[in-house]
Amino acid sequence: MTLRAKVGRLAAMTRRRGTLRQAFERLGPGSKSRCAVETPCSDNRLLEETVRERTAALEAANAKLSSSLEQLHATQAQLLFADRLIALGRIAAGVGHEINNPLAFILSNLEYIHQELQQKERLSEQDRQEILEALAETRDGAERIRLIVRDLQTLSRAEDVGSGPAELASVVRTAAKMAMHELRHRARLVVECDGVPPVQGNGSRLGQVFLNLLLNAAQSISPGNAEGNEVRVVARPGEPGHVLVEVRDTGCGIAPEHRERIFDPFFTTKPLGVGTGLGLAVCHGIVTSLGGTLTMESAPGRGSVFRVTLPVAGAFVQAQRSQADWT
Repeated sequence: MTLRAKVGRLAAMTRRRGTLRQAFERLGPGSKSRCAVETPCSDNRLLEETVRERTAALEAANAKLSSSLEQLHATQAQLLFADRLIALGRIAAGVGHEINNPLAFILSNLEYIHQELQQKERLSEQDRQEILEALAETRDGAERIRLIVRDLQTLSRAEDVGSGPAELASVVRTAAKMAMHELRHRARLVVECDGVPPVQGNGSRLGQVFLNLLLNAAQSISPGNAEGNEVRVVARPGEPGHVLVEVRDTGCGIAPEHRERIFDPFFTTKPLGVGTGLGLAVCHGIVTSLGGTLTMESAPGRGSVFRVTLPVAGAFVQAQRSQADWT
């Protein structure tokens, strides 16, 4: 090997050693530390940005859900009140009849009293007694009208579902009086609700429930055989802390294919223009919102029974507090 070749070989080895030294310096402890530190920092920043983005998305979704929930509550309240107005419309003719009867003899008695007082300067004891009896009948008729109007006001009053307690016997009797015009020519009405404790709920909303159940029971029975049919409302203690109310009828019953949908909104087996399909759905919503249940048993030709369970006043509140303590 010539001297020039040896010198070139040594120069190449020197350059190679310098290149390797620079490479090792770049991969030395300092560079390794910076690489190891910079990579986690970059990952952390990326993670923080992802968390911020997802948090913002969750907040937006939560706000949207809250708005939808408020709209749902508003729609539910409108449906409840609309169904109550529908129920009032269904009983308007009967209520008019109930008011006209006492009003007729009130006017008749007042006319009789007016004529008697005009024609006779002095009244005999018999005339005096007749006038007093006419006045008593007039007062009774006016009291009957006052009670009908009060029941209408109770039923149509818009109040919160969650108030209470409510006297169940009074609520059922009021609903029965309001439904009597539908029941009178179809079935005998039997009400057994004495001795039950107050329940948790709003009287007007519960009245809406039992009015709908009684009207449905009446309309399941054809008119003309009132003595041969019966609608019976019975309230008694149910499960611990609850009251059970049964509304039983001897009507046409419900077909098996309709039972699963009977509480669905806008589902009805009545002819077009007769039923809206809201009554039982609204009843179910009111009862469940109070912590109760509404169930049904029926068979074609054998009538139906609707069972309402409601928490006793105080028991429902206590159950809510116990649940809150556990959560």
